[in-house]
Amino acid sequence: MSLDRPIVETAYLTAPNVGRYRRILRFFYQQHQRLTYWLTAEDVAAQLRLEPEYAGYTLDECQQDLNGLVEWKNLLAVQDAGRVQTIEEFKNRRFRYQLTPYTIEIERLTVRLESIAGVGGSLEANLFERIAQRLEQLPEQPGKSASVVHSWWQDVSTDFQRLNDNATDYIGSLQGSQLDQMANTAAFLLYKETIVEYLRSFIRELQRCGPWIGSLLHSVPAGDAQDIVDKVAQHEAQIPRMGEALDAEDLRRELAGQWSSLQTWFLGSDGKESEAERLLAITNTIIRRITRYANRLAETQNRAVSRHREYIHLAQLFADCHTVQEAHRLAAAVFGAVNVKHLRGEFLRATDSIHSSVFAEAPFVQEIRPKVRTFSERAVVEGITDKQRQKDEAIAEYLQLQQEERLVMQRYIQGETIDFGQLPVVEPFVRNTLLRWLGRATASPRRQGKTEDGRSFVIAIGSGPEITLRCTDGHLAMPPVILTFVR
Repeated sequence: MSLDRPIVETAYLTAPNVGRYRRILRFFYQQHQRLTYWLTAEDVAAQLRLEPEYAGYTLDECQQDLNGLVEWKNLLAVQDAGRVQTIEEFKNRRFRYQLTPYTIEIERLTVRLESIAGVGGSLEANLFERIAQRLEQLPEQPGKSASVVHSWWQDVSTDFQRLNDNATDYIGSLQGSQLDQMANTAAFLLYKETIVEYLRSFIRELQRCGPWIGSLLHSVPAGDAQDIVDKVAQHEAQIPRMGEALDAEDLRRELAGQWSSLQTWFLGSDGKESEAERLLAITNTIIRRITRYANRLAETQNRAVSRHREYIHLAQLFADCHTVQEAHRLAAAVFGAVNVKHLRGEFLRATDSIHSSVFAEAPFVQEIRPKVRTFSERAVVEGITDKQRQKDEAIAEYLQLQQEERLVMQRYIQGETIDFGQLPVVEPFVRNTLLRWLGRATASPRRQGKTEDGRSFVIAIGSGPEITLRCTDGHLAMPPVILTFVR
């Protein structure tokens, strides 16, 4: 069926004489359900005259209405030649009428729509176990005939469709505004216990059978699933049908999609949670919501109850007190302590006994800080201390160390060059200085660099065998390098 084709069969639902058209087609549909498929204009006119508002309904009006329904493809008209007795009767062209397949489905839909009232759908918890039991029979199906596999598939797909459609409708109705409206009535408290238990029983069954079904689906080999789809499609194609024949490839794709939907519903896909998990979370949310509404309604009702007798009894208790101290003790028992501040924290106690009284323990000081984000410790203002002498000493010590290292490095320079391969055992700081100079030169395109005291140098890295730079704390294998100072 093309999605571009207008469905003219639904025109009667919005036509000017919709009352007459709907009564006529509803009468046809009721007779169709009773296996009476063909009706005449006289049958239809007689039926409509049974209603007081259509008592004057004529046969000509009925014929016009039937012609309109035939034009909209709601009825099929076939000339009744079997009852013709004269030529005049043949010229009058008596017709019999039958519902078209589209109209049958439209009327079936309108009947269901008219029956919707209140909460739609249901939570059929027993369907989980039925689906699980049938999936346990799946390994046996590849070896059975196409008709047996088709019957098994119909049971599984029908149960799954009922489960999904009814649960979706029922949960959708509880998430609508109808629940909010009902929550403001006194009858909601009685309704609350029933619906919460209904939802909880569904959750228990989903938690029990959901993992069971998931494990069964997860263990199904892809080849078995494809074999089942092929056999179901084969059986469907063998059923004789009037009109267009089923396309085998389209049918296989539809069946494979149904199997994929069943797996996704219980197992999820692409790392996303399954529909079963989402349904479980939504149901728990609805239970919490209903409970919250019920508690709020109960509090509202209790607030309206008069406590006049309780106040009179309490006043009599205070009147019977002989002293003020006795009245104070009664007030403490009835109203509790006034302006109590609770301190919570990790306090060091002399004993961990629960029977020890706070009055028996030594007092301590607890620093309390404001619980605001903008709070910060108060800065302590101190004077600036003159540390110039310590700075001068540190600089002098650093310069002295630099001078000593420079003199040591000067010992390894032979004729303005340093051959890394000819060096004796050196100290760690000598090795680090040479490697630092080497790093500066290798970072330069011209292999040039400067020492800390400003002397320029170039390096030459040979391609010969590796050399060993010996040091007091270890040896370093490296390519042959010659460092030359330039002026």
